[in-house]
Amino acid sequence: MTVEKVKWGYDEKTGPDMWGHICSDFEIANTGKAQSPVNIEQSDVEKIKPSTMRIYYKETDYTIKRIEQSVHVFPHDKEQGLRFNGEYYPLVSFHAHIPAEHLLDGYIYPIEWHFVHEKADGTTLVMSAWMEIDNTTNVELKDLPKHFPEVFVDFETEREITLDANEFLPEERVFYTYQGSRTTPPTVEGVTWIVLKNAKSLKQEDFTELDKAIGNTSRPIQDLNGREITFYN
Repeated sequence: MTVEKVKWGYDEKTGPDMWGHICSDFEIANTGKAQSPVNIEQSDVEKIKPSTMRIYYKETDYTIKRIEQSVHVFPHDKEQGLRFNGEYYPLVSFHAHIPAEHLLDGYIYPIEWHFVHEKADGTTLVMSAWMEIDNTTNVELKDLPKHFPEVFVDFETEREITLDANEFLPEERVFYTYQGSRTTPPTVEGVTWIVLKNAKSLKQEDFTELDKAIGNTSRPIQDLNGREITFYN
């Protein structure tokens, strides 16, 4: 059995509706005005700009382990990252939520990957990538789905894997961006979100394995409160 090491979860007693009441560090979940995730209504996107994002991912080794209520994947190569609006953000880890947290015109994708980038000063950018389930065309995740339930059983178990994170991303990398927060406690704000518009696909059997570990790990949609969402093509 897993020894619980975190105060929050996704059930009725410790779930998203309760996060802001668990402790003072989590209060922003209730009081914040720039919380994530959000529903992206394409008709409300006000600006269209040429893309200024460059992604620098390549095949490298990763460590897979449980962090809080999810499974995170950490690159050994510290040169993984992306450049956006002239700023470079190193990739520190990635993880997923089932079902997806961000919505597109109210549509809920089966899974959403979050690629967390952080500069030395703590400035954070998270790139989000949706996936559909389709057994005819799919992303190659290797043994990653198998390892998710293996490491989720406790906080000490780890696995190693070699991956190219580009495999998770669509070829046409047009995206929406807005200012938000982390989607798990403490849901600190000041996070730049890049949400890729196009989705890749994965096999049902891979999804089933991922779902064993991270199923029902999504925070409900948060109010935009006047925030602007920009589309880059």
